[in-house]
Amino acid sequence: MKPSLLSLMITAALLPALAHAQAATAPQEASASSSDTPQPESGKKARDLDAVKVTGSLIPRAQIEGPSPVTTVTAEDMEKQGFTNVFDALRSLPQSNGSVQDSQGTGNYTPGAKTISLFGLDPSYTLTLLNGRPMASYPLAYNGNTSIVDIANIPMGMVERVDVLTGGQSSVYGSSAIAGVVNIILKDHVEGTHFKYRAGGYSDGGGANQRFEVSSGTAIGNLDLSFGLQYDKQKPIYGFDRSYLDSAADGHTGDVVDPSRVFLRRDITAGSSHYIDPGAATCAPLDYLFGGSNQYATRSDGSNGRYCGSLENVGTASLLNKSENVNGSLFARYHLTPDTELYADILVSYGRPTYTGGSPFWSQDFYNQTTGTYESWQRIYAPEEVGLKAKDQRVFTRSYNIATGIRGPLGDTGFDYDFYLNRSGTQAIRKATDFLKNDGVDAYYLGPQLGEMNGYPVYAPDTDLLYQPITAEQYQAWSGTNRAKSQAWTQSETLTVTNTSLFDLPAGAVGFAAIVQGQREYFNNRSSAPNSENIFRGNGGATVAQGQRDLYAGGMEFQVPVTSNFNANLSGRYDKYSLQGGGGNGKFTYKVGLEFRPIDTLLLRGSYATAFRSPDMYYLYSSESSGFTTATDYYLCRQAGYTSDNYDDCAQSDGSIRSVSSGNRELKDITAKTFTYGAVWSALANALTMSLDFNHIEIQNEVQLLGQGDILDLEANCRLGVSENGSTAYDINSPTCQDVLGQVTRKPASDPVNPNGIDEVQTYPINLSKQKQTGLQANVEYKWATETLGNFDVQLGHYRALTHETQYKQGDPIYDQLCCANSNEIHDRTSATLSWNRGPIGATLYGLRNAPTWNQAGDDRNIGPWTTYNGSVSYRFSDMFGVMLSVNNLTNKRPPIDVTNGGWPFYDSGVYNAYGRSAQIEFSVDL
Repeated sequence: MKPSLLSLMITAALLPALAHAQAATAPQEASASSSDTPQPESGKKARDLDAVKVTGSLIPRAQIEGPSPVTTVTAEDMEKQGFTNVFDALRSLPQSNGSVQDSQGTGNYTPGAKTISLFGLDPSYTLTLLNGRPMASYPLAYNGNTSIVDIANIPMGMVERVDVLTGGQSSVYGSSAIAGVVNIILKDHVEGTHFKYRAGGYSDGGGANQRFEVSSGTAIGNLDLSFGLQYDKQKPIYGFDRSYLDSAADGHTGDVVDPSRVFLRRDITAGSSHYIDPGAATCAPLDYLFGGSNQYATRSDGSNGRYCGSLENVGTASLLNKSENVNGSLFARYHLTPDTELYADILVSYGRPTYTGGSPFWSQDFYNQTTGTYESWQRIYAPEEVGLKAKDQRVFTRSYNIATGIRGPLGDTGFDYDFYLNRSGTQAIRKATDFLKNDGVDAYYLGPQLGEMNGYPVYAPDTDLLYQPITAEQYQAWSGTNRAKSQAWTQSETLTVTNTSLFDLPAGAVGFAAIVQGQREYFNNRSSAPNSENIFRGNGGATVAQGQRDLYAGGMEFQVPVTSNFNANLSGRYDKYSLQGGGGNGKFTYKVGLEFRPIDTLLLRGSYATAFRSPDMYYLYSSESSGFTTATDYYLCRQAGYTSDNYDDCAQSDGSIRSVSSGNRELKDITAKTFTYGAVWSALANALTMSLDFNHIEIQNEVQLLGQGDILDLEANCRLGVSENGSTAYDINSPTCQDVLGQVTRKPASDPVNPNGIDEVQTYPINLSKQKQTGLQANVEYKWATETLGNFDVQLGHYRALTHETQYKQGDPIYDQLCCANSNEIHDRTSATLSWNRGPIGATLYGLRNAPTWNQAGDDRNIGPWTTYNGSVSYRFSDMFGVMLSVNNLTNKRPPIDVTNGGWPFYDSGVYNAYGRSAQIEFSVDL
């Protein structure tokens, strides 16, 4: 590989300084030959620092700062900053600027799981470790197609710290470490017994929560034991708990908003489509539904006709999951000798998140034999009919992480070893109430099917039934439990050998590490019950995939002191995958890290690394699955003059389409190259520390599965030659356009209902050409102590994305992911923390500023900025008792207003949330 221009510039800049440093230090090194320990300028012997294992290296080292930037967040930091769980704390890091799905996205595939996006890249590009060991992927596919590690069930009370290392780390940790590494370190040594109880809630209502923790440790002869137990309980927040989200009319577009069509009968015959007016007298007895908001309604544009509808049905969707979690940890250390120990690390978790996407819905298109027309009937069922929890979905999640091993010195050789077996697994059982079981509801409203007409079922229904409320008993009779079980596990055998002084060079000892690893990954993903497409009419969006692969890896790492103030870290690793059913590739990756200290208080650092990952097993092993989903035909809607401001008024909006997807065993491996360079400066006896680092990531052969909405949007752009906002031109003959046109099958022009409408959308994963991302990250910390006012600590963090570009195929245009409708990440983020303590009293104020984001229309980056503040106050009554009061979102900041977003909840839920202010009080007892 040819060196980049930037790497040559760095080398050219460093070489003169290195030569000067070597010349300046040579006489000192010669005169100091009588001692192996360098002497500081004061003449006093330097203090020896214990070597410790740091994230990003297998070699123990004294300095925490290395060639790549690491952000460390301790459990104490998280609690003082007001965060109630690990996910909220990590998502608030400036580098976590990418949009991710959380519990607000109840229509997504993984609303019960939580993950983060570093540098705006896909969450699957971040490797998540537990105590430096790999964790199993969440068994349900993120976005229906990629692997993530779920951090929702990581118990905050058992966490010691979290290290976030950015940049490619495949040469040390293997596949997936492209954007960076999140290493969650648990408390493996506890002295005494500790109890904590926390309770809290939200000032706007809903979301009451409580947490109980206990941890303890003891020694029995040569056996050291530490354990922890944590129990969490969280109540939900619904849309109706927020006054600005309880109605579809809460948007700020200025447009008249039409009530949702709770009772709708529609003539859908092509050329004469219109609503069939039920009459005000028919709607009047139904006005008590949805809190008394159901009404005799009409479309604001005066077209179609009248129906019975409500503006407040949107409020039944949950924003924050109801959940209950239990976590337990056990750490055992048996000392065979003073230096050799057997160990076992165990973490088990059980979670039960519950969420709902809103009220149950039914619709059917058919030929009405009585009227001689093609009709569509629709019902949205109110809580007054079926109850608020009628559409609840639960995900019973059980996970475990177990590592057992032995570690110690290899005699007097200077080598240390660590051999361990690690197994991590997660099982998720999804249970959903689906009332379209065996067409029971169809039979109730439409009667027996009388045949087919042009591909549509024929019925002769009783119209009066459509406008009658149902009972909870009827709903249950038509319903069934859609139960799907998914699981994933990873098991590995790993041997590492380290030597902090393999041999001596004139500038010092060479550190060495070697790793040999074997690993097996398995997953079985099923997001819907077997045969669900036949049991539950209209069931769609199911992901079905199963696969297994083995990994064999070996690598080495060297820490080389080139001069007394210049170190090089060199690492390389070879990974070989063996796929179930044959195939699999191998790849060698390497990393070069440089550390130069021209003076004691300044570190100049840089690293260059290659990385790769085998495609997600979902992409490789997904079997062909099909189902029905709703989508908007952007091509026909835009052709008719509609835009994103009024797609709901288009006759082809939210139509039912058949979706077909499958895996692709011919995918190439994803490769990447990353480099970082920057500086760390410390002064005032390390009371002040500042760092600034530049990151650059290039990804080749990226795998992507476009969703149905993305495909239809791209198809419309290709057919019409331009994006909706006019910012990007499209060539219908380009490779991407030709591919996407082949993925959409349309009905014939003679279809009696939807001529030229969408019949089927086919999706499959493909390798993209490339993606490039660059950015700057900075950190400042200053600590000072006073005799009378106490101790102060100020921390500032900042990340700014400089470029982020994607090219789908060679010859296609380059898309700016920081611009317009392409953008789904925060351009820059700044965090600030001010902490103070004096004796038993402590206080912390934390702020996070998110830069403005692009509006829904994609024509201006004017949403925000969004700045929130957290705070906490703590007091220790004695060594035994303490209390802490923390408040999240002190000013009760709402999501910023987007006047172009007319779709509930009217903000980008991947970036913002509507939880509002929360307060928690925590009592602790330490025995």
